[in-house]
Order: sequence, then structure tokens, then C-alpha cells
Amino acid sequence: MKHKSILVTSVALAVAGSPWAAAAADQGTDLEEVVITATKRESTVQDTPISVTAISAADIANKGLTDFNSLAQTVPGIAMRTSGPGQTEFEMRGLSSAGGNASVVGFYLDETALSSPASAQLGKIVIDPNLYDLNRVEILRGPQGTLYGSSSMGGTVKVVPNAPQLGVYAVSGETVVSTTGSGGGTNFTQNGMVNLPLGTEVALRLVGSTDSESGWLNRYVFADGAVPTDGATGARPPGFYTAPLAETASQANASSLDSFRASLLWHPVDELSITPAFMWQHTHQDGPNAVDVNGAPSYPQVPAAQGHWEIYDTPEPQDDTFTLGSLKIEWQTEHMLITSATGDWTRTTLVSQDGTEENDGPSGLGSLGTASPYDTSAGGLGPTGPGPSGPGVQERDATQQLSEELRLTSTDKGPFQWQAGYYFQRLKSEWDMWSVNPQMLSAGIGNIYVDYMPQTITQNALFGEGSLEFAQGWKATVGLRAYHYEYTQSNSEWGDFTPYGFANLTSGAPTPAGNTAPFNTTASGNASGVNPKFDLSWQANPQLLLYATAARGFRMGGTDQPFTGYLTTVSAGACAAPSSLAIILQCGLQQKLSATKTFPGGYYAPNVQFPNATAQGVPQFKSDSVWNYELGEKGEFFDRQLTINADVYYERWNNPQLATNIAGFGYTVNGANASILGTELEMWLKLPAGFSFAGNLGLADSKFLSDSAVTGYQSGTAIPDSPKVTSSVTLRNVQPLSGQLQLTSSLSYNYIGERTNAPYGETITLNNMNALLVHLPAYGLMNLRAGVKSDDWSFNLFANNLLNKETLLDTQPQINLQTVAFTRYIVNQPRTVGVDVNYSFGR
Repeated sequence: MKHKSILVTSVALAVAGSPWAAAAADQGTDLEEVVITATKRESTVQDTPISVTAISAADIANKGLTDFNSLAQTVPGIAMRTSGPGQTEFEMRGLSSAGGNASVVGFYLDETALSSPASAQLGKIVIDPNLYDLNRVEILRGPQGTLYGSSSMGGTVKVVPNAPQLGVYAVSGETVVSTTGSGGGTNFTQNGMVNLPLGTEVALRLVGSTDSESGWLNRYVFADGAVPTDGATGARPPGFYTAPLAETASQANASSLDSFRASLLWHPVDELSITPAFMWQHTHQDGPNAVDVNGAPSYPQVPAAQGHWEIYDTPEPQDDTFTLGSLKIEWQTEHMLITSATGDWTRTTLVSQDGTEENDGPSGLGSLGTASPYDTSAGGLGPTGPGPSGPGVQERDATQQLSEELRLTSTDKGPFQWQAGYYFQRLKSEWDMWSVNPQMLSAGIGNIYVDYMPQTITQNALFGEGSLEFAQGWKATVGLRAYHYEYTQSNSEWGDFTPYGFANLTSGAPTPAGNTAPFNTTASGNASGVNPKFDLSWQANPQLLLYATAARGFRMGGTDQPFTGYLTTVSAGACAAPSSLAIILQCGLQQKLSATKTFPGGYYAPNVQFPNATAQGVPQFKSDSVWNYELGEKGEFFDRQLTINADVYYERWNNPQLATNIAGFGYTVNGANASILGTELEMWLKLPAGFSFAGNLGLADSKFLSDSAVTGYQSGTAIPDSPKVTSSVTLRNVQPLSGQLQLTSSLSYNYIGERTNAPYGETITLNNMNALLVHLPAYGLMNLRAGVKSDDWSFNLFANNLLNKETLLDTQPQINLQTVAFTRYIVNQPRTVGVDVNYSFGR
């Protein structure tokens, strides 16, 4: 009958995480003890000897967290890049996710790994799940390679929805209405949940959400012919931002998110539970949260007028559709719990961007370094036009994954505990891109660049972990994961920016072969290895846990799009007047690999080869890995009135997969080894008069350990995209009113320190790196929330970004020819104020 106790625990956790439990957790503002499964067995945060933060349903409700970006800002050591909903790329402990086939941070929905699309130009993005009716979010920092495998070498994020509850009928809902200033409008969110008991052995839980967010940015469309040409240097001409407009499209980055979750719990006998689940989510955004900044300065500033200026009326929609089916089976035998977790999901993202200036400007196809007109009547190429599915230069990332994990976990009491398992993953990911100029198709040069690049990744792993309490309070844990992966990739591309098209275009041929003749390549790879983990912990007393950890994490290798200049021999004269795309790429590669800190290189090393390229000219990058060494403590003091969790760590990143740029094309390469020295601190303090204070701090000092010509990063340079400082503080107050009513309020401040990034479109070398690196400013955002709540309802007023701070969050990923003069930057949402009403029925 042991399994019945496990199910009772699961139901208790579901109730504790339900919306109506948040009020109970507020009584006396005591610290809530959250049960987690970070080690794939139940424990509390304070009893788990790893660096982990758990955010409960009550935390999410109390702070008014509506999306995963705002949630992550409250956790130390984690940062992100995002250009809108569903376009989030996580960084953790100083490791960058910008390059590679996968993220450095694993992302799980319950037991299912949600991998990022392989080879995507947009980055290693994951879904932005709706946060309603979650039980908790667990954020594990440091390599989790033993239990979570590849793509968890920086850490793991685990989103755990509420489970169905047996014998309980319950309904809950949430309505949020708000308004965004500085050009924004009205926002509306409606969430709902129903839990239905279907007899004594079955329960069904349904969750639905719809959210619409007004945009606040503009899209400025010039009058026909108002900007006839770009200058020969690639910068926008004088008077560009004051030229006559044909249209101003306001709220151009408005977005919507609709989602549905269904889960069924079947408990036919005491020892067995079966939980099938389904999730669907669709996100749409009219345009990215990005603004123009003229040129690419090293220290960009928020422009006075926030928006994007376009030569032609080219909308930039983003669509993201995700569907998941999963099945979890738990069977309790006499001595162990057997768990099977199967997941099968698909995801398709389609992103459009305006590419007119890049394609038709001086560094684009239309001019090769001279002033170029836009209109076809003046000899230009015309607007970037519709691909197969809509307007603009488009990237489509289609991903499908089937995964299975079979796990055995000991349940007998005693000093020795163990678990062992097998994991299988088959990931099919296809990266497609379309860039066309429809007005020029009849002239034979309308296909600028079309690419189809499917890839299949298969992974098998055996893992195990055992812990032994060898003395009073002392526990040693050893884990191993043996893995093998392999991948195959093909590439088919055609158009003017391909090997067959560009030479004919520049030589004046009337019908470039590249518009119809594909350039095809294939590549494959595989690797095997072992990820070990060693942990020693000491429960000094019931309130103090000390631990030391050494663990390794890894990330799979992969391939880039073909580097078509690989076999091309060039001269200085050829680089001064390039006649083909192959020569342009080869000259950029020579510029990179021949530069030193004091000498820029001069295209003097003929036939420089791309590192690790195949005979077909397809660059490949190797697996990278991290060793993490960590000391930490978890302590509760003064009768649990004060909690302090802290750690210090040192990480060594070997063969890091990094994003770089060569002549406007993005590639992943293995850079120089790097190190990260850091510390993380989380504290919670109960104060008099119903107040409580929560704060955290993350410090990460990262640097490359040697020069790397292929990336352009010098020894001692910080890893890109990783802030040195992340911090968050919250002051909360709960005051009892009459009966069950409480008056609640909270004030929070989230801070992200300065970080660097390589600008899109620049060939970064050891010589020019210091002049070209973008330094994104530090920023802090303040949120205020106040309201009244009872056991069954709450009413809150809120103001997010209370001080209306305007800041640049990151450079926007470019999917077209990456041109430095037209780089855009992601900006934050202006002050948003509104009302949030929660209500529930049933127990």
C-alpha cells in the first residue's frame, strides 16, 4: 500500500499549489516550504544539496508573474534574450546559448524535455508557457548532466503543472485587465481551470487561457520615393528619420497567446497511477519588441522615437504553435518506484523580418559597395516580398521530438538510496529561410536566398545515482550518465546569395543559375561520453545543510550552413572587388584568422580553411562541456524567521560553442576555453508588523582563457550575453482585516547588470573586437502590487515598471543578411497598470 501514500502526497501538493491555497500561505507571512523533485525524488528545497530555487503557485500569484521572463528576473544567476513571447533564450551562470545546436539550459514541462530548434538563426529559443495553474517552477543552477543529460550543462528549468485531484470538484479563474502607456493600449487576460472527479479512481483537469497584449512600438513606412537610396558606406543617409511618411502603424508589436492543457489521472489500484496529458499553445505577435538605432554604436541608447522605419510596408509577424502529448506511468513495487515518462511534441515557429535595406543596400545584393536605389524603376530590387507563407524575409523552424525515460527509484528506508534509468530522444528539426524580391522575379534575380536544412538527432543514455549516509548527517552521492548521440543533416539552397547565383549576378548574366539550381550538401557526426557527479553533504543540524559538488555537463555538437568559400583561393585584389559570394566569405574568413591583437590582417593567407569543415565546405562544431565545482549552504535561523541559502562556484567551459559572424553570415564555432567564478545568495526574512523581505544576488565573473581568432574574442574578455550581476528584492506586507480578509501589498525591484554582445553583421577579429563589442546598459525595473484577498478570491491593483524605465535589453537576432548599419535592439514594456481578480470554488 505504499503507492497510496505517494498519491496522497501528490494530491496534497496539488492542493497546496492551487489558486485558493495562496491565501492560506499568507497567514502570518511565514515562509512556505516547497516540495520539489529536482533530484527525481521528493524532497524540500532546504534538504536538497544543490543550488535550486523553487517558485510555488502562491509565489506566482503573490508577485503577479504573468510570463516566464518576469519570473526568471526574480531568480539569481539566470538571464535571457528575448524578442517577444515564445522567443526566449536562457543563459545561466555565465554560459551563453547564442551558438550551437541546443541551449545551455534544459527546459522541462513536468517530465518532458522541450528542446530548442537545432540550427535556428533566431537562437536557442524555448516556449513561453502560460503560468496559470502551475504547482511550481524549479530552477536548478549548475550542470545537471547526470539526471537531465545534454543541454543542461548550465542548469535546468522545470515547469510542473498542477495534477488532477481525485474526489474533488473545483473551479478557478483569473481576469486581468491593464493598460500600457507610452504608445500602448488595453491588455486583457482570462484564465480558467476545472477539476472533475470521474468516479473514485479517475480525475480530469482542464486549464484554458487567452491573453492579448497591446503593442507600444510604431512601424514607420516612408512615402514612395522619399528615401531613394542608401549611402555607399552602409549608413542611412542624412534626413532618413525625417523623410515624409505614408503610414505610421501604431502598436505594431501587439501579441496574443492562447493555450489549453488537459490531464487525466487514473488510479486503478493502490500501486499504479496512469497520467496522460495534452497541451496546445499558440502565440502570435504582429512584430518584434525591437527599435531602430542608427548604426551599431558600442554603447547604444534608447532612441527618442521608438519603432522601425521601413522603405516599403512590410509587416513582421511572428507565429509559434506548440502541441504536446505525454504519458506518465508510476508503479510502486515492494522496494522501488518504476516511472515511465513518454513525450511526443511538435513546434513550428514562423518569423518574418523586413530585409529591404539589407538586400538592396550598399552591403546587400543590389550594389556591392556603391549607393543603390530601392525602387525597381530606378534600377533597384524593390521590396523584400512574400515567401511561401507571408511577407518579409522569413525563417521557419519546425521541430518534432519523441522521448522516453524509464526510471527505477528506491523507496525503502535506509542509509543507501539509488536510482537508475534509460533515456531516448529523437529530435527532428528543420530550419528554412526565404528571402525574395518579387518585383525582380521576372528578371531572374528575385530569389535572394532560399534554404532548407533538415536535421535529425538521436540520443541514447543510461544513468544512475546512488547516495549513502555513511555517518550521522553525512551523505555521499555519486552519479554517472553514459550517452551516445548521432546526427545527420542535409542542406539545399538556391538564389542569388548562393554559390551558383552570385557570380552570374555580378557578371551581368540575365538569368542567374542560382535561382533554380540548388547547391546541396550533407553532413553527419556522433560522439559518446560519460558525465560524472560527486556530492558530499553534511546536515550539521536540522536547520543547517552544507554541501560540496563536482559535476560535468555537456552539449551535443553539430553543423552550420555551408561555407561556400571553403575551396576558393583569393587575392588582395579579389577582396577589394569581390565577384562572388564565395570570395566575399573567403575574404571575411581570412580577415578573421589572420588578424592579431595589433594587426588587422590583410587577406594575405591564400585559401584559409574553415576549422573542422567537411570536404563539401560544411563547418562542423564539436561538443562542449563544463566542469562545475561548488560549495554551498542552506540555513534556517531564529526559529525559521531567517533563511539564507548561498553558494560559491568555479566553472571551466571547454570548447565553448559560440556564435560568430563572417561577412554578414552567422556561424557556430568552438572558441577558446573559458572560466566563470561566481556566487549566489538567496535570503528571506520575516519582519514585524506583517512584513517580510526576500532578496537574492548573483555574481558571475566570466572570461576567455586565451585568444581565439575564429571567434575574435581576446583572452580576458567576458563571455557574451552574460551579466556580471543579477539581483532581485521584494518587500511584502500582509495585514488581517475582518473575518478571512487580508490586505496584501508588495514592492519588488529586479536588476540586471551590464553585458556585452557581438553586433550582427560585423566580422569580429582579435584586432577590432574592443571597438565593435556592444555594451548593453544595466537596468532595474520596479513593480508594485496591492489588494485584498480571502480564501476564495483576491482583488489586486498593480503597476509593472512603476518608474516607466526605458532600456535596451538585447540586440535583435537577424535572419536576413546580417548588416551592422541596420541592427535593431529589443526594448522593455513601458509602465503597465491594471487590476487582477482571482476566484475559486470547491476544495
